[in-house]
Amino acid sequence: MDEKKQWDAAAGDFQRVFEGGLNDYNLALLRFWQERGMIRPGCRVIDVGCGVGKYGVMLAGLGCEVVLTDISGEMLRRAAENMARFRTPWAVREADFGALSVEDPLFAAGFDLAISTMSPAVHDAATVRKMSALSRGWCFLARFNSWEQPVRDALLRRIGLAPVRRTDELSADRDAILRAVGDAGFEAQTAQVPYCWSDARSPREMADYLCRRCMTEAERERLYDAALAAAGALAGEDGLVRDAVNTAVTWIWWKA
Repeated sequence: MDEKKQWDAAAGDFQRVFEGGLNDYNLALLRFWQERGMIRPGCRVIDVGCGVGKYGVMLAGLGCEVVLTDISGEMLRRAAENMARFRTPWAVREADFGALSVEDPLFAAGFDLAISTMSPAVHDAATVRKMSALSRGWCFLARFNSWEQPVRDALLRRIGLAPVRRTDELSADRDAILRAVGDAGFEAQTAQVPYCWSDARSPREMADYLCRRCMTEAERERLYDAALAAAGALAGEDGLVRDAVNTAVTWIWWKA
């Protein structure tokens, strides 16, 4: 499955999180931007790799003008629906960020803040430079650097697959993007922040999640029924599988 299709397939999961409302982490991030003067009513913000628009909704609610970009048309379709109630200016643009032109009229006026949270869209010195070129103020990235998900891993063991080990990979990604910011000529500031939550899914939703996020195509065909049965065995009295997720996130920001 190519990258665009993978993100299209994940849009339902992102929408479910969006519909759960803001959590402590989201509110802490909003306070961080406000306290450092990165956002204010009337400012212009671009969210690169925006998903279904969770931060776009937060920022539009504060009176910011918001532009949302993503490689996934399905993410943006949901983002547009989530943003539809706002009268403050907003727009969505489907694009691979690496191929996006900063001369496009939608971007040419620049932004007071450019953000990209948990997205691979900004991933090297070239995309850091492009993000910085769009901003007349601040740039902000967020990257996971550790991830523990015990129930997911227990389910994978039950069907004969190895647990997902992401911490080394995530730390390497965080370190790579910090190097990229330096290579692009900027001096980054950082902070590490805990981010923990719990997902509740039906056994079928959990099996679909495992297949989409943790299996190859051949494993999906071979192990779907086993994943469904294993998820059903772990469901509570309400029929839902509750999956705790414990992570740490690095916030990275610099003046463009």
